[in-house]
Amino acid sequence: MKITIARECGCYGDEVGQVLADRLNVPLYNKKTLTELAKKKGILEHYPDYFGENPAGTLLAVIAEDDGEDSVVHRTPRKVLDELIGETSCILIGRAGNYAYRKENDVVRVFLSGDRESRIHHLMEKHKVKRHEAEAIIEKTEGRRKQYHMYYTGEDWGYAANYDLCINDTRFGIEGTADIIMQYVKDCTAQEK
Repeated sequence: MKITIARECGCYGDEVGQVLADRLNVPLYNKKTLTELAKKKGILEHYPDYFGENPAGTLLAVIAEDDGEDSVVHRTPRKVLDELIGETSCILIGRAGNYAYRKENDVVRVFLSGDRESRIHHLMEKHKVKRHEAEAIIEKTEGRRKQYHMYYTGEDWGYAANYDLCINDTRFGIEGTADIIMQYVKDCTAQEK
């Protein structure tokens, strides 16, 4: 079982992911851990844009390179993730994981959102920054995530139809959000039997 978590900037994606990883006794992979793993396996230099959230080129380049779902660019997330984590059960934060595993039955694709004010305050506390800096972090990060996701998937980042479950984590908190995801996993598992 894999759980992929995409999230708006300032949500509790890493924290919710860690709670789920602890509860399910599976590894948590995020940008940092995947980058370290890619260095160890010697593949980081082959996919620098995938790990950097800085897709090569612009939307125009995406349109020019896009030959549908089978384009080299669109195959990159799955190829890289297969090389790094294979079939391992895990929690995967970001990296277009929802797209990479979209055809798999044993995957739950989650998108975490939250009200802007709560996300700003979370970033102010987490990074010890002023309000205007937190707002700038949100704008910059979400702009990069949208561009990154479009580049590697051809899909709109955060579009509900691309996920199994969308949750406002600022409403439910870290534990409450993890509880909802766990219940969803339990219900899905029960239906498969």
